[in-house]
Amino acid sequence: MNKPWSKIRQMLEQDFLCDSLKGRVRYFTTRYRHAHDGTGRVCILVDDKEVINMPLETEYKISAEVYRRRDNSKSLKGWYDEVTEEFKDSGIFQPYDFGCALDEFFTNSIEKSLNSDNMLVRMLAILDRRIGKRTLEKIKQNTEELPEWLQFFYKLRFDNEDLQHTNS
Repeated sequence: MNKPWSKIRQMLEQDFLCDSLKGRVRYFTTRYRHAHDGTGRVCILVDDKEVINMPLETEYKISAEVYRRRDNSKSLKGWYDEVTEEFKDSGIFQPYDFGCALDEFFTNSIEKSLNSDNMLVRMLAILDRRIGKRTLEKIKQNTEELPEWLQFFYKLRFDNEDLQHTNS
């Protein structure tokens, strides 16, 4: 997606965000201009508190964990994929992950986004105004297998739509 961040942020916070969460959910990004690849960090804030923080350092932490665990039982790529998935399940992402999630979210239907394998895409979808109460009612029983960080966003939406969440 080749739009400036200000336009993407407006789309996320105004155009797509459900009315009950407008003003409560915000997205923040910054670039470190002296970083070798120009990356920075991305944050998702709820009520002005960082709920998801995607710092540049995550890549280094993943690499350090891979080298700590590494043995000959699997390839370096195998270890990297395993550690990356564990980090994602814990809600620890790289800024790059958010960019990939945005691309998928903006190009797919809301139904496809809601069922995506990418949990960040699911997070964007559950906050989307195009998900109505009937759909929320259908999916609220099937959230216990989701990562804890993602359950937070589902619960946030259910609570703001006055729907009883089954995992409370």
